[in-house]
Amino acid sequence: MKVGSKLLWSIIGIVVFIFAGEAFAKPFIMVSGRWDNTYIMIDLAKAIDPANDGTDKAVVNRVRYTPDVKEGGVLGGQGINVVIPPGSRFAYVGDHGRMTPEQTLLFQQGKRIQHGFPGVIVVMDIKKALDPANSGTLNAVDEFIHTGYYGATGIAVTPDGKSAFIAHAEQKDSEDGGNIIAIMDMKTRKMVGTVTMKYGNPGFACPPAKMPVGAPDPNFGCFPCTNGIVISPVGGGYLFTANGGTGDVSVIDVKRALAGDQEAEFFRVPVQTGPFGIGVSPDGKYVATANRESQQIDLEGNTISIIDVSKAIAKAKDAEVARVLIGTNNPSAASRPFMPAFIHGGKRILVSNFRTNNMSVVDVEKALKGEPAEIQRIVLETPHNMGPSRPRGIAVTKDGNYAVITGGVPKKGPGSSMVFIMDLNTMKVVGRVTGVGNEAYFLAEVPDESL
Repeated sequence: MKVGSKLLWSIIGIVVFIFAGEAFAKPFIMVSGRWDNTYIMIDLAKAIDPANDGTDKAVVNRVRYTPDVKEGGVLGGQGINVVIPPGSRFAYVGDHGRMTPEQTLLFQQGKRIQHGFPGVIVVMDIKKALDPANSGTLNAVDEFIHTGYYGATGIAVTPDGKSAFIAHAEQKDSEDGGNIIAIMDMKTRKMVGTVTMKYGNPGFACPPAKMPVGAPDPNFGCFPCTNGIVISPVGGGYLFTANGGTGDVSVIDVKRALAGDQEAEFFRVPVQTGPFGIGVSPDGKYVATANRESQQIDLEGNTISIIDVSKAIAKAKDAEVARVLIGTNNPSAASRPFMPAFIHGGKRILVSNFRTNNMSVVDVEKALKGEPAEIQRIVLETPHNMGPSRPRGIAVTKDGNYAVITGGVPKKGPGSSMVFIMDLNTMKVVGRVTGVGNEAYFLAEVPDESL
């Protein structure tokens, strides 16, 4: 997922390489199991073995990230993201929200929404997460960190590894209302500051007279409800946020934010509709967003936006330098892009299209020239007639040879998600791993020097 792998740690789509001595001498992938309340460790070598295609034989462990409760049962979690800073032996798991057993039951019965729950960062010991003796247990959890806000989503760690920015997409009991980016000290694991993001311009007074409960709702548009976030090192370091609620991308000065300046957010770049996933080029010069859906109306997107970082820092109106139709040839049809990831040294962008069940390959140079830029479209097929592929998170391996993509029909029960392994040299799927959580989202990378 990026700039020299030491410079950028973003929410979305990172593959895990764990070299933990002789005991763990193979590359592994760490995947969010989300509604299964587990994180899954996958052996990449086994995943690309043709004999294992369409099976769960590459899964080496499943560890829990939500605790038991005294009243009985298990807290329901929404593990959405995982980031592992360079040199760290810990994974930082973003839990979008914690439900009590009673709340979980109400949600399952359709009596309440899944949103508006407290955000938690779960610190997991990677070696313990790989140990089969800890399967199905909380033994890999080193600490639970309550962020103090709701609907935790994106996590970005500063290049020096000292601080983490944590986005929050929601308020209590509402899918709307997210306008806080919390700042965590990575040494003490304490929340030490915030960036309070500005209101949008929805055409009515903010905050709205009536807070929405769930999307879509015409009262959305005041709060950014941020999803993915990334840091570009250009110009000393700037945080870019994918704002699903306001349909734009915020530009935040990292140094000013760390100094407590509440004006650190100084510019926004409008995109097609509410963006979700966000990625940054290896040289940090460009940011790409997956324009997924509006939260005001029932409208799904079908484009990615490419933003020139230097222009965005300069507050240029033309900072969005390209908008590319993907996943479909029909400008009126939805492809619901989820995640963009720069590949081939930043020359191309791979995008997962949830609604059209395919992957798009975008040529960056063509896009910047305004030429037709979607140069390839790859259909993802599930094994054993498991339904549409519904691709979501993307991770690119450190050597650039593989993309790892989560998919599977959401919320179809334990183990209903899967992972697709794509060879980026041939652009063909070379492995499919089943039994990977329930609505699996994102993945994370451990650099070689971390263990």
